[in-house]
Formats: sequence, structure tokens, C-alpha cells
Amino acid sequence: MIKDYMRKDLADFRPYHSPLKPYQVKIDANENPYAHSDQVIAKIQEWVQNKDNLTRYPDTDINALREKLSEIHKVDKDEVICTVGSDQLIELIIKVFVEPGEVALVPNPSFSMYTLSTVLNHGKAVPYELDDDFNYDYEALISAYKLCQPKLVFICTPNNPTGNKAAIEDMIQVLDTVKCPVIVDEAYEEFIGESMMQYIDQYPQLIVLRTFSKAYGIAGLRIGYGVANKEMIDMIGVAKPPYNVSSFSQAVAGFILDDIDYYKEQVKTISSNRDQLMKDLESKEVIERVYPSSANFILVKVKDDQLTEYLANQQMLVRGYNNVGRLAHHIRITVGTEEENRQLLSLLDTYKL
Repeated sequence: MIKDYMRKDLADFRPYHSPLKPYQVKIDANENPYAHSDQVIAKIQEWVQNKDNLTRYPDTDINALREKLSEIHKVDKDEVICTVGSDQLIELIIKVFVEPGEVALVPNPSFSMYTLSTVLNHGKAVPYELDDDFNYDYEALISAYKLCQPKLVFICTPNNPTGNKAAIEDMIQVLDTVKCPVIVDEAYEEFIGESMMQYIDQYPQLIVLRTFSKAYGIAGLRIGYGVANKEMIDMIGVAKPPYNVSSFSQAVAGFILDDIDYYKEQVKTISSNRDQLMKDLESKEVIERVYPSSANFILVKVKDDQLTEYLANQQMLVRGYNNVGRLAHHIRITVGTEEENRQLLSLLDTYKL
């Protein structure tokens, strides 16, 4: 059988899967629910008219977008790398640094791609546990680092799916101790305005990840980027495929950065909606606990695991978790538009325990 040729360590591996379901309200993937600016749409329409933009290969070095990102973040262009979503950047980092059997430390619970990519690249993902309230336990992290001697350490802030942020001063203490590459995933940074980018020169082991999928509303175009010192970027670039980011993705990301104030206003609206939704959720009978959030989503503990299916049957999608592990009996709710949030609250009122 052909399966006999498959890697033995992947025989029981379950890849990341996000099934497509019919919906009227989709609040399950931490996407921006609002429309793009007229300026961005106009530039996209003009861009498509130039046939060379589609028939020619993209700029493999992604120069124009990296230049804009360097100006916004006040770093050198050579300290920026762009990839197909931040997922590809995670993959590249692991490929470059982790030898077969070596360890990457990953927070638990957190973004599953840290573990999945490590396993696919012959590494060993070792979790360090968040505390009972899903806050970072830095003593646990440092203890795991000293015990495992990992090649990589991942920190996600705000953390997906729990929504809590890691304090800057605590991450600095980690960097003062941990000598291997430390990846700080800031996919939701726009919602808190606190970044570790300013420390890339002070800490050569630091890599900061960002994405256009959340605050900037182009999850469908798959574009992310990383910021680190030039030596680190050069090392990661060894594994980057040529022409990895499409011309269209590069262009649209640039158009968004040209109109960034429009998207900052959307972030303010989403953050305000989040704070109100958190208060409203606390009064719902089916909700047992609402966790604090600094992102564009809210983690809640529910009294009935059938709630996710009930909402899906009403064509409202939320992110449910299996009834095992640390996220058992929890769901993650993306902050939608004001109307979408009202529809969610109304359905929660109709749910019978």
C-alpha cells in the first residue's frame, strides 16, 4: 500500500482543518467584518487593468511593500520579511532552526500551527502551560527552557484563542534569559498598540510576527510579515521560496498601508464593540465565564457544549472546541459588526439549557 511509504511519525497526524459551512453571520475566524475603503477599492480596480500585473511573476524580494512596512515601523527594509500569511513565516523559522528531534517550546493553549509546523518539520513541540486563567506563567516558561534546551520559543500576544496579552516587561525578562530565537507572534497587535519591535536591535534572538489577515481585512489574500535584525532575516530568508507572495497580495497590502488611518478607525470600532460585547455576554444564562480580551475575539466558557451546533444551525458560525483538553466547554467568538453582535445576543437569549 502507498501508505507504507508515508513517514511513520505522521501516521496518526491530523492536519489543520477549517470546514466550510453555510452561514449568514461568520464570527469564527477572527476576521475584520468591515468593508475596505473606497480608496483601496479604486486602486485595486485600476491595478487589475494593467495586464502585466497578472501575467508577470511578482517581485520575489517584495521590495515596495517591505519599504512601506519599514517606514511605518521605523526599521530598515532589510529587517523585514514578507510571507504567505504568518503561517508560512512560522514554517520557515522552524525549517531554518530546528533539527530533527529538537524542541520548540509552545504556549498551551495557543495557535495550533506552532505545534503542527514543528511536527511536520521533524521537530518536537513541547508545551509550556498557561495558568488557570490562561495568563502566561513565565516561571513555567523559563523552567521549561532550562529543562528542554529548545531551539525556539513561541509567545503569542494577544494570545489566540484566549485573548490575553503578555506584558512587555515580562517578555524582556524572558529575552534576558532565553538565548535561542524567541518568536513573538503579534497577529493581533493592532488592537492593543503594544509591540516588541523596538527591541530587535537589543535582542538579536527576537523575531516579531505580524499579519494583514486580522486588523487589515485581507485574510483571503494570505500575507504576513516578520521583523527582526538583518542577520536573523537573512537566515530565515534561506528557506523562503521564490515568488512566494503574489503580485496582487503585495499590491493590496501596499494600498491598505497608504490608507492606514481608515483601518485604524475600524480597529477602534472593533475594540469598542468588543468591550460592549464582553459586558453583554456576561448576562447570558448559557455563558459561564467571559475571559478578558485584548484582541478582536472573546473566549467564553459555556454551560452547554451543544451551543456551537445550535448557532451553526441558525447559520451563525463561532469557533467551538472539543470537550477534552484545556479548552473543553469553551467557544471563541469573533467580534462582528454591531448588527452581527446583536444577532448573536438574541440567539443566546433564545437558547434553552
